[in-house]
Amino acid sequence: MTLHLPTLNFISIAMLAMSAGIITLFGSSGRVYRGFWWWAVAQWLLALGLLLHSLRDNHPSLLPAANLLLLQWPIVVLAGMRRFYARHEWRVPPTLDWALLLLAYAGWLVAWIEHGPLALRVGVFAAGAFVLHVYAAALLVRLPEFGRSSALKALVVTEFVAAILQGLRVVQAQSGATAAASDQDMLASGMLIVLSALVMVYLGLLLTCERTESNLRITRRKLRFLANMDTLTRVPNRRHFHELAAKTLTLIQPGRAAVMMFDIDHFKQINDKLGHAVGDEALRQVGRCTRDTLREMDVAGRLGGDEFAVLLPDTSVNDAMSVAARIVTQLEHRQVAPRIVRLTLSFGVVQMMTDENIGDALRRADQALYEAKRQGRSRAVAATGDEERPIYGESRPLGLNGA
Repeated sequence: MTLHLPTLNFISIAMLAMSAGIITLFGSSGRVYRGFWWWAVAQWLLALGLLLHSLRDNHPSLLPAANLLLLQWPIVVLAGMRRFYARHEWRVPPTLDWALLLLAYAGWLVAWIEHGPLALRVGVFAAGAFVLHVYAAALLVRLPEFGRSSALKALVVTEFVAAILQGLRVVQAQSGATAAASDQDMLASGMLIVLSALVMVYLGLLLTCERTESNLRITRRKLRFLANMDTLTRVPNRRHFHELAAKTLTLIQPGRAAVMMFDIDHFKQINDKLGHAVGDEALRQVGRCTRDTLREMDVAGRLGGDEFAVLLPDTSVNDAMSVAARIVTQLEHRQVAPRIVRLTLSFGVVQMMTDENIGDALRRADQALYEAKRQGRSRAVAATGDEERPIYGESRPLGLNGA
């Protein structure tokens, strides 16, 4: 069957223009990222290149511009990739991309100006296209995202397939077959370029969707952090502390956990006299010291204001008092503006009862904390008994003074 080459060429141009229109419409109506418009430009330039090629018989002077537009595709797509993955440290400068494009084009242009044989011109053009496709694919393979992105893998496969087919054209040109079938050869070249461009439409949209999905996952993680954590002290907020504590208590034997409740002595005076910036820094340092002191299984939380709570699984009251002392020791080395204010902490410590939940234990620990304040602050007080009849036991002064 004989192919009607002008009709196929027209169909190729129409398909390229349609693909360029699709990617342009998507970019103008949705969110896109840096580099996307380079892919759209590559599509439009390719369509224009094929259009000029269809007019070469009547206007031979259009052929140089047409071939330049056909060669540009892998390099312009690569320019978009450089911007899409701008955070990646590309080892090869972008000037080399354009230098290779100009070198490949110059090779063909010299052969055309010198009126070289058709086989030579086709071979030089195909060799240049081969180098550009292999070069672009080699750079894309080195991207850290290559192993995770199906779109990147598909693009690299497309580049390598295009390079192989261009390599076959070089072999064909060297054998002299091109001289006998120039129209079919040009059609094959055009169809190869069209197929590559159509694949790029799909890949451009897929890369954009992958980036959007990745950003959504990051946003969800940030939202979960904001919902669960106190951003100032970087410990769980009240709600999340109760959730974590309740979950932890299901993993240990009843009555095998200690609960501490503590706050910063005279915190209101620090805020009133020195400003909220100093108060915020005090809270940050207390949160940091608490995180640095606790074990992985322990659960800390900021209940509000300057009040903190800690659940210590498999811990006795005596051991919990030692934990309080270690937090204070940590804080002693992280004083906020020590020439202006010295921070002290007061603790209330209780052993959880077998039938007690975290809320009940916190209320008893709050009573012990109030007793520590009554005794002069800067100390840890242990409490036993129930909430109606608390019994205060050991009262241990802590390392910081000057309350």
